[in-house]
Amino acid sequence: MLRALKTSLRTKLRMLWEQCDLFEAAPVTPHWERPESRAPVAPPPPTQRPLRRAPAETPEAPARVPRTHPRDRELVAKLTEAHQRYNAELFADTLRPVPIRISRRMKNRLGHYMTAAPSTGQPPEIAISRRHIQQDTWDEVLHTLVHEMVHQWQDENGHPLDHGQTFRRKAREIGISARATRPVARG
Repeated sequence: MLRALKTSLRTKLRMLWEQCDLFEAAPVTPHWERPESRAPVAPPPPTQRPLRRAPAETPEAPARVPRTHPRDRELVAKLTEAHQRYNAELFADTLRPVPIRISRRMKNRLGHYMTAAPSTGQPPEIAISRRHIQQDTWDEVLHTLVHEMVHQWQDENGHPLDHGQTFRRKAREIGISARATRPVARG
């Protein structure tokens, strides 16, 4: 039984090996199919299986491309204004201005704060789910915005971005629920 299992596993590994497109199609015998010997098996010479290289002229794509649908610009303006107002009222103007984006793809989250990506030059941003805006009250959307602003506060003050003790303390301090989740309406 064990021998049949080994044979089956070897067959599956061989099939995966053949499907692997990291290597050229040069015939190479995997080490598990080589005749057994007491001496260690050396890897095949590099000339038998050269790595494929990406074209040198291919530019790197940015990690994220923040986009807001043109029809959502009015909502972005309202959320940006709310961000400025809450920054003054709740955070004593300590938060930096941050781009706000309406996400039409976000389905399982109400909002999300993304840190800056220095390697690509992307600034930090707050994304709010369009589905959340459509299905829930504006007060709930503003609560989500303030929740994400607490994450922004964590980022700007060197705290880990999580829903731990620091997050809960700051959320209670500014007067919002410290809960990290709530059911998302499906529709």
